[in-house]
Amino acid sequence: MGRLTQKDGAGYWSLKNIPWEMLREGRTITREVEQVIYGALCKLKDYEDTGLEPGKLQEMDEEYQELAKEVARLREKERWIPVEEKLPEDDSYILLSFENLPLPSIGRYETDQDGGAFYPEDSDKSCVSWGAIVNAWKPLPERYQGEEE
Repeated sequence: MGRLTQKDGAGYWSLKNIPWEMLREGRTITREVEQVIYGALCKLKDYEDTGLEPGKLQEMDEEYQELAKEVARLREKERWIPVEEKLPEDDSYILLSFENLPLPSIGRYETDQDGGAFYPEDSDKSCVSWGAIVNAWKPLPERYQGEEE
């Protein structure tokens, strides 16, 4: 919803596009002015029907902003990371996605003098030697520890 009020250069507010002079005693209320006032009162009624106070709206907006940041952080933490973008830390267990296989698998990444390779679980044979092409990875979720009290 756009604003229904506006401020002039001196900081005085009025209904948008309706100068105060048009609302002074003795002035004829035109159809245009009547429609703007009616629209503003309808929006005011809708706002009052929510039962919210301006301070509560500000509080809700701040809470929403914090939750949006948390959602973004969780999405980043849980997203697949393409191998072209970043490689995982050495010897840490991760979830592997494959270009040529339908399901992900647990594995690890190891580096040596020739570079690095992905390995399925505890195997000494690399994913490539099994014919599996890793295209992305992500950290494993933490293990389940029961409900917190």
